[in-house]
Amino acid sequence: MDSTLASLGCRAAWSKLLETYPPRPTDDQQGPPSLGCLIAAAGRNATLGAMYPWVSMQQLSVSGENKWEEWGHAPLPAMFARPDGYEVVGHDRRGEIVRLTTPDPAKAAAFAAGLMHPEDAVRPEGPRAWSSEVERVLREAGWRPGRAVDTARWTRQLEQDGFRSHAAAEDFLREFGGLAVGHGGAGITRAREAFDLDPLLALGEDDRFDEWGEEIGHHLFPVGELAGGHAFLGLGEGGELYVVANWLARFGRMPEAMENLVLGVMPVRMPEPE
Repeated sequence: MDSTLASLGCRAAWSKLLETYPPRPTDDQQGPPSLGCLIAAAGRNATLGAMYPWVSMQQLSVSGENKWEEWGHAPLPAMFARPDGYEVVGHDRRGEIVRLTTPDPAKAAAFAAGLMHPEDAVRPEGPRAWSSEVERVLREAGWRPGRAVDTARWTRQLEQDGFRSHAAAEDFLREFGGLAVGHGGAGITRAREAFDLDPLLALGEDDRFDEWGEEIGHHLFPVGELAGGHAFLGLGEGGELYVVANWLARFGRMPEAMENLVLGVMPVRMPEPE
């Protein structure tokens, strides 16, 4: 992901991507489908080309915002250059997951554009209903609408350990604190991983959270761990959910971030410090 795209205008951002990922010549049949061909097709599409692009690995997504903080906020529909063709994964109007695999990048772009809703260009405020699969997983873990648990014990211990809490973390832990999801299996763009929303699992890691918080300009407060302790989960003041390890990756902003965490969407890797 090239964070310099955030400072560019929409068309300039597409042009910059095409310079970085030039389309493979049409007569070149060697290797997997070209990400450059997908970028070119998406940029020509009237709906997608009017939005801001970003890439992560072989994934192309678009955003209604030109701020890097917004990237990964709602990364579906997502477009991929897979070894066996171009794949698109997104949500239909009922909130259910749909996907398409095609050898034609233009068809992939058109399918992704068809999944875009008018409100995707400007993020709506207010509550958002979970997709049926996410609601099922959360309910099985003990979540219910209106759930509110006491966060005082967690906050007190963590602040004594050097962390600084904030309102978004308090809200998150009040609703989700103490839940644990042990499921695995295939996800949308990565394997689904177990996660435990116990913030005390990050005790002793305040230096790591502080360093990454300084890097991105936001306070990160721990909310749990991912994959049995291979990484921690942290929340920024704006409700952004991060994977915190020796590297940093972003699931997006709540509530979409919870959908991405549960359904197995690859978090967007943040640039390494220079």
